[in-house]
Amino acid sequence: MSKSVYSIVLSDDVVEAVDMLALRLGTNRSGLIDQILAERLQVTTPEKRMRDIFDSIFSLMDERFIHDNSSASSAIALRSSIAYKYKPTVRYALELLRVPDGEKIGNLKISFRTRSSAFMELLGQFYRLWIGVEGQYNPRGIVYKAESDKLIRPIYLQKGTDIKPEQLGEVISEYIYAFDTALKQFFANAGDLKTAAAGVEAAYLARIDKNIDKI
Repeated sequence: MSKSVYSIVLSDDVVEAVDMLALRLGTNRSGLIDQILAERLQVTTPEKRMRDIFDSIFSLMDERFIHDNSSASSAIALRSSIAYKYKPTVRYALELLRVPDGEKIGNLKISFRTRSSAFMELLGQFYRLWIGVEGQYNPRGIVYKAESDKLIRPIYLQKGTDIKPEQLGEVISEYIYAFDTALKQFFANAGDLKTAAAGVEAAYLARIDKNIDKI
């Protein structure tokens, strides 16, 4: 959906109220007015679709995830802790594209704050296991990207797929759950690589019927 520049006349008091609300919501004047009009006229904009996806994800996340309020309007972030020594925290940042790039609709960025060499070595083992499992069951052939302290996993949606934002949010939620469960299973069995690897695969397969292999 394209955007154009229009001139409209608004009351000063209305503009002041809009600007205050826009500041609280982390958006700008134009974005908020566009949002209000779209909701009033029942027009589905890319921004509304993203909000519906995010709302769906938030509604499905249980107490293991903490909402990180530092996200932008086109992204959300969640944190979850791992039962490993000093309980390091993993951060999941989902960024959606306003306009899809082919079938790519966004990125899931996974990061940790710790710099423990022992932890990072184990994390590397987990990443290799997870990427291997996903490569086995996801026919798309996901290409992960490492960026600084983040692992970036692109999110796709096949063209022509008839899926509501709420349903897409559910699928993405299930993927994050599978990843987080596999991560915790791995570190709970880090001393036994065979058992840890089996736990990673089991966590993926437990949610494959939720279509996590389709994104």
